[in-house]
Amino acid sequence: MGVIGTLLLVAAVAGAGQESAQAQAQEQAQEPGAGWQRFVDPADAGFSTGGLAGAWDFAHTRGVPALMVVSRGAVVGAWGEVDRRLPIHSIRKSLLSVLYGVYADRIDLDATLGELGIDERTPLTAAEKGARVRDLLAARSGIYLPAAGEAAEVSTDRPERGSHPPDTFWWYNNWDFNAAGTAFERLTGVPVLEALHTSLAVPMGLQDWRPTDAFEHREPDRSIHPSFGANLSTRDLARIGVLMASGGRWGDAQLVPRDWVELSTRWHSDIDMRDEYGTAYGYMWWVDGTEGFSARGYGGHVLAVYPEDELVVVVRADTFHDRFVSNRALGILIDRVREAKTGEAVADARLEAWSGVVPEGPDGRSGPARAAPSRPTAADLAPYAGVFPLASGDTVAVAASDAGLTLDYGRGVFDLIPLEVLAGGAARFLTADTRDEVWIELGADGRAERVLSEPVLYLEAAAAAAAGDVDGAVAWVRTAVEAFPESPSARFNFARALHGSGDRGAALAQLDTALTLDPDHDDARRLRRSLGVGRFLPMGLGALVLTLVLLGVRRLLRR
Repeated sequence: MGVIGTLLLVAAVAGAGQESAQAQAQEQAQEPGAGWQRFVDPADAGFSTGGLAGAWDFAHTRGVPALMVVSRGAVVGAWGEVDRRLPIHSIRKSLLSVLYGVYADRIDLDATLGELGIDERTPLTAAEKGARVRDLLAARSGIYLPAAGEAAEVSTDRPERGSHPPDTFWWYNNWDFNAAGTAFERLTGVPVLEALHTSLAVPMGLQDWRPTDAFEHREPDRSIHPSFGANLSTRDLARIGVLMASGGRWGDAQLVPRDWVELSTRWHSDIDMRDEYGTAYGYMWWVDGTEGFSARGYGGHVLAVYPEDELVVVVRADTFHDRFVSNRALGILIDRVREAKTGEAVADARLEAWSGVVPEGPDGRSGPARAAPSRPTAADLAPYAGVFPLASGDTVAVAASDAGLTLDYGRGVFDLIPLEVLAGGAARFLTADTRDEVWIELGADGRAERVLSEPVLYLEAAAAAAAGDVDGAVAWVRTAVEAFPESPSARFNFARALHGSGDRGAALAQLDTALTLDPDHDDARRLRRSLGVGRFLPMGLGALVLTLVLLGVRRLLRR
């Protein structure tokens, strides 16, 4: 028996004779099959219809694009675009923890980095090499070095190197999480992205998943350990929550050992953060006392699991377009969902098959945009395919097949929905899921020579800012406004760039236009309010802030 097996046995023995309500609830839970089942009446699951409606009304006013509530493996309520793939950001870490459980028979939690041959671009010290796999999972390695995919401001908050020996101090550390991915691959011999597909997505029947929805991100100038990211739908994240709520069981299979679920989601460190994050940290899960646990991603993505209540709640944010949901709003929303459970589920609950898609409502709140039913042929699309180098050194790849065109610029592969063919053969497309407009221009030879989209232009701007070319960065963001004048996000980002470069008046004008296009753009409203009372940055500091903002945008696109 490996070390992880011994630890799981110890955990099981420690709990013997004290069968918890959590275990009882897990026994009663069920899992969705190829499709979902839904309670005909939320009251059968113990929920107030009015309470749930109030929770969604609150969510909608906060810009939440999708919300899903599941009890005992069946849908209690679902609102918004639950089949739209959105970035999961740091929820990736909790998924990696689940994979550690799937491969528990190959995992040695007490293996040290030195024993696994794990090092770094800046060589690790002997003390750092003594950190164990479990220390990485618990964010307690004591290794404080730059990491791929971390936000620019982390460098100012990072503890001093060597200030804490392994397993003596908790700090939310992307280096640990990325190195945990490397350790997983060393111990199992399976790449993380392959394991995510073959050992979770396939056996669980994730409905919207494609292998190209996960991607690896490397920053070799910072670290040799890559991060990974993925775009998952709300209903697929809900399946992960059901798996965890049922103690790792999926159908007739124990996909994740029950003891691993308990070990990974229990207290390993006290944390001193906002109440919304809970009171403790497990193995890449946030732990809320004895009530439950959650996976959380940048900008407002939450997968919350409450086993004793037989409850899974998934909240999403449109972080493709910087439409964030605050931690305070998330806390209020989840509390309202939980408060809507006013009774116990009935034994003879009425269930019905559910497609997993919310029909488009008359209020315009729900229902994803759909592609036109007809598509051009592969031959029609072939001229728009190619690999396009950017000034930043990145590339954009457009591929054509019988299924249509896809776009890849480093954060997943997205279908391109044809919108319009223009004079000269140039064409407009819309990316599925991200809903970004894309222009592909043809050259004199009839082949594609340029791709324009807001994210691509922001990559160029970030690279210019990183090189110290503030004027060049502003020019790239200005190009986004010129190419996509009806985009409120382009106007808002241009306003941020102008503000950072010291042009307050022009920034105000762009913010006014952004708010005319989208009166509910909270970030534009906040910046407009700030500038309206005369807050501005001196030129030198503004240039520094612009650089940091655009570097943050670049990492956000890849994280």
